[in-house]
Amino acid sequence: MPPGYSYQSDSSDEAGYSTSAIGSDDSQENTLTPKSQQRKPWCRSPFSMAGVCHACYVCQFLIFMVVFPLWAKWLVTSPMPTQYWHDTYPKWPAIGAVGGQELALNAVNPIQMTAIPQTPDSCNYSCSAWRGFRTAEMNFQVSLTLNDSVLSKGYAHTVYPVLLASADFKDWWVVADRRHAWPSPFWRARTAKAGHSYSYLTDTCTKPPASFSQVSDQFTGTYVLACVTWSPTAFAKLESAKGDEIDESELATLCSTVGGVCGWSCDSTIPSDRLPGCTVDGTIEVTPTSVGGTQIPHANFAGKVEMRECLDGSSSGKCETATGLFKSWKCHKCLYDSSTAEEDRRLQLIPGMGPSPIAGDDDILPGVAAAAGGAGKGASTSQIYFSLPRFKVIASGTSVPAGTDVFSQPRTFILTSSEATKGRWKKLYKTNDGKTKPPVPLDSKGKPVDKAWSEEEPGSIPVFDAASAHAMTLQAQNRLEIEPTWCYGMQGPMYLVACAVNSTLYDSGFTRFKAGQQAAPPPFNDRCMAVSGRCGHACQAEQPAMSNCTAGGFIQQHLLVGPVKEEKNQTTPVWLFIYVLLIGFGVKVVMLCPGIFSPYAHCRRYDPVLTESLRYIVVCVPSAGENKCTVLRNVVGAIGCMPKDCKCRYHVAFVDEGHRAEQKAAFAKLGQLIDAIPRSTMSTSYSFHVSQFFHQWVDDTKKLELKLVKDGVKGEMETSILERMSGRTTLRKLKREQGWEQMFPAQVLQPLEAAIDVLEQDLKNTKREQRDLHRDDVQDWEPEDRNSLALRLHYLARAKPPEDERTIKAQHVAPGTWYYQVPVKAQQSDWLRLRALGKEMVYGLEDDDITKRNVPLRTSRGKAGGLNFTENYLSLYADEPKNLYGDQRDDSPYLFSICDARHQFQTDFFHTTIPYFFDEDQNLDPRVGFTQCPQFFHEMADKLDYLDNNNAQFFRLNCMIRNCCGGVSSCGTNGTWAIYHKPGDSIWEIEKTRVRDAETKIKSKEYVERRTFHESCKVEDTASSLQQVLKGNHSQFINRRLSYGMAKNPIDYLAAVQRWAEGGVVLSLQTFLSCHKGVYMIWFTFLFFILFLASLFNMVSETRDTIVLVDMGLVDKDWFDSLMIKLTDHVRQWAFLINPNAFQRNPQLLNDYVQMTTHFALWVVGLSCCLLAIFLATEFLKVLQRGIGCKLPCIWPDEMRWWGRLLISMDNLTYFLWFWTAFFWIGFNYYSVVAERSYHFGATGMFSFMLIVQILSWGMVISSSLRYTLGTSMEANEVISLSMDNIWRSTQLFYMSAPLLAYSIIKGVQDYMRYMMYGEDISYWVGGDRGAMSTNLVKYWTLLLIIGAVGAWIYYFTSSSVQVGALGICSSSIPWFEKE
Repeated sequence: MPPGYSYQSDSSDEAGYSTSAIGSDDSQENTLTPKSQQRKPWCRSPFSMAGVCHACYVCQFLIFMVVFPLWAKWLVTSPMPTQYWHDTYPKWPAIGAVGGQELALNAVNPIQMTAIPQTPDSCNYSCSAWRGFRTAEMNFQVSLTLNDSVLSKGYAHTVYPVLLASADFKDWWVVADRRHAWPSPFWRARTAKAGHSYSYLTDTCTKPPASFSQVSDQFTGTYVLACVTWSPTAFAKLESAKGDEIDESELATLCSTVGGVCGWSCDSTIPSDRLPGCTVDGTIEVTPTSVGGTQIPHANFAGKVEMRECLDGSSSGKCETATGLFKSWKCHKCLYDSSTAEEDRRLQLIPGMGPSPIAGDDDILPGVAAAAGGAGKGASTSQIYFSLPRFKVIASGTSVPAGTDVFSQPRTFILTSSEATKGRWKKLYKTNDGKTKPPVPLDSKGKPVDKAWSEEEPGSIPVFDAASAHAMTLQAQNRLEIEPTWCYGMQGPMYLVACAVNSTLYDSGFTRFKAGQQAAPPPFNDRCMAVSGRCGHACQAEQPAMSNCTAGGFIQQHLLVGPVKEEKNQTTPVWLFIYVLLIGFGVKVVMLCPGIFSPYAHCRRYDPVLTESLRYIVVCVPSAGENKCTVLRNVVGAIGCMPKDCKCRYHVAFVDEGHRAEQKAAFAKLGQLIDAIPRSTMSTSYSFHVSQFFHQWVDDTKKLELKLVKDGVKGEMETSILERMSGRTTLRKLKREQGWEQMFPAQVLQPLEAAIDVLEQDLKNTKREQRDLHRDDVQDWEPEDRNSLALRLHYLARAKPPEDERTIKAQHVAPGTWYYQVPVKAQQSDWLRLRALGKEMVYGLEDDDITKRNVPLRTSRGKAGGLNFTENYLSLYADEPKNLYGDQRDDSPYLFSICDARHQFQTDFFHTTIPYFFDEDQNLDPRVGFTQCPQFFHEMADKLDYLDNNNAQFFRLNCMIRNCCGGVSSCGTNGTWAIYHKPGDSIWEIEKTRVRDAETKIKSKEYVERRTFHESCKVEDTASSLQQVLKGNHSQFINRRLSYGMAKNPIDYLAAVQRWAEGGVVLSLQTFLSCHKGVYMIWFTFLFFILFLASLFNMVSETRDTIVLVDMGLVDKDWFDSLMIKLTDHVRQWAFLINPNAFQRNPQLLNDYVQMTTHFALWVVGLSCCLLAIFLATEFLKVLQRGIGCKLPCIWPDEMRWWGRLLISMDNLTYFLWFWTAFFWIGFNYYSVVAERSYHFGATGMFSFMLIVQILSWGMVISSSLRYTLGTSMEANEVISLSMDNIWRSTQLFYMSAPLLAYSIIKGVQDYMRYMMYGEDISYWVGGDRGAMSTNLVKYWTLLLIIGAVGAWIYYFTSSSVQVGALGICSSSIPWFEKE
């Protein structure tokens, strides 16, 4: 090694010593052992925290691979919740109770229906009219008798009737429901045995009180008892009871059934249980031997008695009962006149005599009986009093006694008692003896509701037989009459079906049926607990035969009920949803799969010895339009990160693509400033002073922003910023904090201060000037003492000659392009001289000198061209005799770092980066192609980074996952490449042109300059990364903030996003449509991914119990069938262990789930076999190539991590293909809002799968992030973690940039066509390129999303009342019987 390159170590903080034996019990002296001499452990602990995180990640990934496809299969296999069945018809919720749909299967004719009338006169045609004329639409009354004992076993509650009709047994509609049923809207009994009851309707008015003193007894605490008897003897005793009073002890012999109500009536608020023997709900406590808590000797009461208030309590006719308590009964006023008929006739013969007027309401107090007139002459015998309402007595559970001395129907007496008259029961109603008129009710104006008694003819008071007056009528509680108001249909063929529905139908948000609403065809047992049907030609005498109809006019029962096929979510929206979901799953698997591997090991610590294996290190700073301050900040960082005690040359190359004279002058002044830094002292070296100065300068400038340095912003810089940029602040701090003022005399620092003044004045000058664009402009700087400092500075401005705007910017030599000629025997050292002779090819004056080769002056006008120019220049620069080392370093590779002008390397950049190119034994690893560090913009905090300028999710999650297999792609800036050149490599190489020769009509070969970085598209970083993957090399990701950038403005950033996508499209087409070496591996990976998606689609949609291999004959069918039988048997056994009851009741559901499980199991086995085959083949190749040393004729992966890198490369080449998913998910949301939803999933299953998937997704994110943050915290005490803001911003950018991707695909295809057809250079862009279009697309697209979201919310809230599951307005609390 030449002298001067073994630099002095100026500090001891990195000497590499560690303490040992501190605090030990040995008496030996504590010593320090250099780390380089410490013995490495035999093995590493497998239980590190990072290892645990990796194990968690692998486990979660494998579970995720299983759960997600199973979820997709479940979505189309599991039945829709029953309340959403028949969703294409108007709402009629299906039976959701366990076993509820089987209730109607075993019943035979459970509902007896009256026959369909066969004469026109038997039908009602008034249900429909057209312009006042009757139509052929009709209806008729139907009697329904329910006799189904199964309903009691099915825990059916209140059972309501629904009537359906059809003319062809295909189209069905509802023609009647509970609103048309009488005497009640529901069947009060479900069988004929339990349905027999006897009812008795009381008079409208109770007996008037005999005196004012009896009022309190009647309307205070009262017992009202019904005494039901079958015996004529007992009836006679009750009828002739003395004083209408019965002793309590006589109830045992006179009454066979008793029961009644008690408490305080007339809207009382007094609790009824205050009355002894009265329950809370106002009924008398009755047992077989007691009444009201009092034991009755010899009593043996049977049956049950109910009393229900009539809603029309003051009117006659039908009694519509209510179930209200006794205390809420509505009392009314009654009028009673005690005068006899003979007295009325006598008074009418006497002039001036007659009935007196009825007293008004103001003449009496509530609850008090009053005479209509006073005592004396003309006094009236009428009185007004309060009466209980009319009510119905229902006796059930009683049967006709044995013997002959019994009534055919029981008789009942209504008795009353109070606490004061305990033990004595009186008749509540007056016996009509024919002498006096019965009491009549009064309306609110005090007028009789019935026909006035004054208008009766004398002697016309009816006389009733006592036995008939107290007789109860037989009532079948399991019988209803349907009196329809809706039309059944046209007269003619008709199928009429009676359906019994449970009360839960109306409890699930369903209110009522609509007239004539359509209904799903049979089987009806999914909606009806009992069903029967009649058929015939309605209202027609002729009755020809009908299909599905017996000769007796009955619909066969098996046609109405049957096995119910569960409705599944297999509609078009669901299939689209699942397919897109599976595509997203496949893409996510590609992203997550690399994380299952372990990262490549590397050297953990920088050692200057490592640089002895390198020829040189380069930091390339490309710039085209940034101002001097931005470039200077970058170059300061590039110099400041020079490795300590570097054993090879260190180059900083500023590539000025703008040929700006002011930049060249500023670069020269920077060299003068370095020359002015104080030289070596007794204890410190010149290199140490340079490093110290630039370290401080980097610290002063790393957090500057574009607006502060006035890059793209008008105005003058602030003085403080200018001093930081010029180094004045740096020198001031070094004097104050690092002792430079004491270390160096003033005259030593004076040249440095003068150089800073010159640089500061130059930074103030914002004038721009371009010179000699058609010539290369290069300038080198090196220290006066070449051995005192490894640093070399280079200003490189490659030729940028003006080109005719009419000609294509081709990459080959063509008219209008510039080229230079290379003689056959030219040397590489002649390269710059020959380029200086470049000239433009003129059409018609082409140069055909066969002794020279025409070489394009600029094959790439973009960034890649500048990088290749720099690489070639420095390669030749190193070959100069003065720059040779004279040892192995002359043939060693070198590191080429790229730092875009807006970024700045930090001082520890290479101390961190260089070890990643070496293995753990500090040997250079030839398989490491490059390293990549994340981009970081300090001014863009996570919460404020709306456009994701930091690309945080990519760097903080995706790159960490990709690094597990060495598959991180280069992002241009902050990347460091290991470049290998074989000895004797020429700077010129031969390439076939893409355009055919005009004369030969073939694609000829031409000479071009050596290209290390791809010049085929705008994403040279991704293309160069792909080249490394195809070679079998890997990358290393360094998750540290080793570079500080200055963020672009939003317009430029959106243009960059569009440019990256467009370049990706071009690169994808160039890769898949080419025959370059190794591309077949990308094709194989892509086809495997397509087959993976196809297998998912097939697994989800497959309904057969076979596989493709059986269909192809590759697997024996009999063997496979036997295997499937065994598998399904095991699955059935497991299913019965999980939920035996449900699967026993629904065998079809069991079959569906068994089929789902077997299909899923076959998919898992098939995928596992494919992966195992790939693994075994790869390991076999690994043994052949790396173990034995065999060379294959073609490149093929020999390790599984290589396959991981191919997956990543395939993802980089195809990610834009999924841009449409953003539109799909947005459109699907709008569709869900606007369209009526036709899919419904079980809440429990859906929630469970989504919860598991979310836990696994977030678990993998957390474990991967934690795994790397633990590593970086141990190595560098630095943690860069992923936050929720990063994920949200990344997702936000995905949806915002969807139109950009679509636009980029169009432009990318156009670029590729120009590239292939015309040989055009598409590797460059000008200014913001398509920034205006990109901004407009995002702006209008985002505006559309906002307007669409507002419109969707408005529509959602205004129309949600008709949408299933929408947040509609709550239904009113009006009872069903009051709604129209």
